[in-house]
Amino acid sequence: FKGFGLGIIPGERKGIKIKTLAGPRLNDPPLELYDCHTCGGVYNLGHGNQKIVQILKDALDSGLDIGDHLQLSEWRALLGKKLAELMPPGITKTTFGVSGGEAVDTAIKFSRAYTKRKSCISAIGGYHGHTGFALATGDPGFKENFLWNLPDFEQVPFGDSEALKKTISDDVACVILETIPASGGVLIAPEGYFSEVRELCNDHDVMMIIDEVQTGLGRTGHFWAIYGGLYKQEKVIPDFMVLGKGTSGGVYPISICSYKPFIEKAVFRDDPFIHISTTGGSDLGCVVACEMLDIQSDPEFLNHVKAMGKLFGSGLEEIADDNSELINEVRGRGLMWGLEFKKETLGQLAMLSIIKEGVLQNHCGNRKDTLIMMPPLIVKEEEIEEIMKRIREGVKKIKHLV
Repeated sequence: FKGFGLGIIPGERKGIKIKTLAGPRLNDPPLELYDCHTCGGVYNLGHGNQKIVQILKDALDSGLDIGDHLQLSEWRALLGKKLAELMPPGITKTTFGVSGGEAVDTAIKFSRAYTKRKSCISAIGGYHGHTGFALATGDPGFKENFLWNLPDFEQVPFGDSEALKKTISDDVACVILETIPASGGVLIAPEGYFSEVRELCNDHDVMMIIDEVQTGLGRTGHFWAIYGGLYKQEKVIPDFMVLGKGTSGGVYPISICSYKPFIEKAVFRDDPFIHISTTGGSDLGCVVACEMLDIQSDPEFLNHVKAMGKLFGSGLEEIADDNSELINEVRGRGLMWGLEFKKETLGQLAMLSIIKEGVLQNHCGNRKDTLIMMPPLIVKEEEIEEIMKRIREGVKKIKHLV
């Protein structure tokens, strides 16, 4: 951002807005921005959500802390039970971590332990984190500088079941996919794609890992994107579900790798400490995550996301229709949307112009022609109306460049 003249530092954060400490240039006034970035869903409940903040304060006052990873924990058990009740049927076991990347590493590691195979297939343009196995699943731009082009990791085009069919084999340990690839451009797979992935994995005894770090927890208007959130009638049950970002409630990091019971038996049968995370699944993080799940799994909350998602999507569609010389396509679900421009340069200029109008968003990490917009799930109708006015104005101000 600094290279584009927007070297700003966030100051006060409240609800769905951020105020900067100073303006982008010397003597410029501070900016007030609607947060449609939300760090990929960290702030699903907005900044400083009072219910979440209060429950964290209460937990600290009661004497809770991080806890001891070698001992039993009441709050890990309570959170694990709650997750087992909310997950797609049959996914009942959980290993906790701190970051989404750690949770992805865990899922791949456990897949290798269960299958006794090494290979992993991921999607071109996908992103699963910057650590270990997670980094190995990503695009070259994230890996090459670290000499991290590991053997046994292969990519195929997202949404193309034929390409996967040609690549998968009895030597593959796992297939890992985001339900909606965020860095890849907010891509929407054709209906039936994930069902075909599930079938191919079954045919070869391959573990299916679904990364819902950004799309889960109600982002699509359904609690899980893979289980009715993409297409209402398509409910797919993977072997692993990976969560992060929004599991923090915006205040205390915790990540989740949930899986089917047979996997736990293969991993922990001989040694319960063969996989540990010192601060993963901290008591404080579990308290926060339990409250977050109660809020976001409520049917009224999910109905709100659906309603606001329709408004947000239709607003972007109108802007795209009125600026067809600039914009190729709008795609998304719920409150996760991608706005694809005709060129990378137009996408980046639009990003900056819209920020200057007061809406914080970003281009997709592996698709610079597409802006990704993920407002907090608590956004209201009047706020969406204001956000759309500002996005429209930002797009209008680059129209002369075409």
